[in-house]
Amino acid sequence: MDKKYNFFRQGALRPSDEQLQDTKLFYRNSQAIYAVQDKWQDDDRFYFTPLYMEMTYSCAGWVAEVAPDPVWLGSFVKTIRKAPELFQFQCPKCGKTVLPYRYVGSPLSGRVDLEGRCDCGWSGDESVSGWRQRAIALRDQLASDKVRFYKFRLLHPGMGPGTIRELLEQL
Repeated sequence: MDKKYNFFRQGALRPSDEQLQDTKLFYRNSQAIYAVQDKWQDDDRFYFTPLYMEMTYSCAGWVAEVAPDPVWLGSFVKTIRKAPELFQFQCPKCGKTVLPYRYVGSPLSGRVDLEGRCDCGWSGDESVSGWRQRAIALRDQLASDKVRFYKFRLLHPGMGPGTIRELLEQL
């Protein structure tokens, strides 16, 4: 049975407070994590760090997920880097490229809010259209990373994924 961590489904498994705090730590430190991606992307412990981003939309009890929780850190970052036309946007203050740390939206309107932070200090979101294509891009990346995940689990039984706190301490 496939267990999904969906916040809107009754009886669904819910992340612990510690897991939610780890996700919030990613939000606050996303720029630093993106900047050193080449140092951690090959370390499966950190690549498969679970993020609980609540990337769902609910309308009258019907739930549509951008991606099921948890989303792996490596898959999320790889998707953003691999599809800049879908996920990166220009800072309205200075014009630099912003890599979002979260995105949510509505499949009904097709709108997506890409939340990000820029080096200049600007923090906010960019509203764009194309909910479906962004959802497909992230889901495809998660699906392609499943083989790597199962290999990690097979070769390292008992070893769990790292946390954002551990990643920041190591870097």
